[in-house]
Amino acid sequence: MTDFTNTRSQTLGKLGEAENTISNMLQNAGEILKQLSSERISHEEVESRAQFFSENARNVQDLLHRSVEDLERISSGLPHEDSCYGTWLDFNLALMRTETIRNKLYELKNNPELQRSRERVKELERQLAQL
Repeated sequence: MTDFTNTRSQTLGKLGEAENTISNMLQNAGEILKQLSSERISHEEVESRAQFFSENARNVQDLLHRSVEDLERISSGLPHEDSCYGTWLDFNLALMRTETIRNKLYELKNNPELQRSRERVKELERQLAQL
């Protein structure tokens, strides 16, 4: 599995957790409303449950914001902490340099002026060897 797949799976897992938390929060809110309408409940218990609900809501909101930001970075193709963008970029730059060098070598190999120069060097070496 690639880093991208792992990150996406983790982010989707966090979103699933957030969904479950929201579902539990709504059930708890429904129970609180039932209790408030049917019987007397202490002010402290109402405050405690309201605070618990608010904390859960903040946690879910933070989780959703982080998850959406992660998914936006991943889907936009921008580099992120779990991407292989840097490695991919290095590979493509090396590939382009290799292709450029290959083209230059091919040009040098097939350059008629260079061929004449090689022949002239060989001729001079033969003359030097005869001396």
